[in-house]
Amino acid sequence: MAAEKKSTNKTTTKTAAAKKAAAKKPSVKKTAAAKKPASKAESKPNKLTRVIAKFDAGWGNALFIRGVGAGLDWQKGVAMQSIGPDEWLWEQLVPNGSVCFKVLVNDEIWATGEDCSVLAGDTIICHPQF
Repeated sequence: MAAEKKSTNKTTTKTAAAKKAAAKKPSVKKTAAAKKPASKAESKPNKLTRVIAKFDAGWGNALFIRGVGAGLDWQKGVAMQSIGPDEWLWEQLVPNGSVCFKVLVNDEIWATGEDCSVLAGDTIICHPQF
């Protein structure tokens, strides 16, 4: 009879351990699932921000944009897209704030005057002079 009690105790111990392990697994999944919606709620939607420069750069020339915000840099320009004979476009998804910029011809000749700025989600049409 002593041998039978030992096997009963082992079975009871294994069953109890299995129940504890099974109880722990769903709680881990619930914790991970609870974190995902919180991170989605924290993320801010990006807003399409556009700069349109009205300038006839001449055959073989291009306009570039430099600045701060939305991935722009004052040291190296980003080529603007030609969308017409005298229209150039730069657009970027910006989460918030503003973008300060200046337009250049061939990323070498700076536009005269003050720096321009545009708020996230807005479109600005500028008429740079060189």
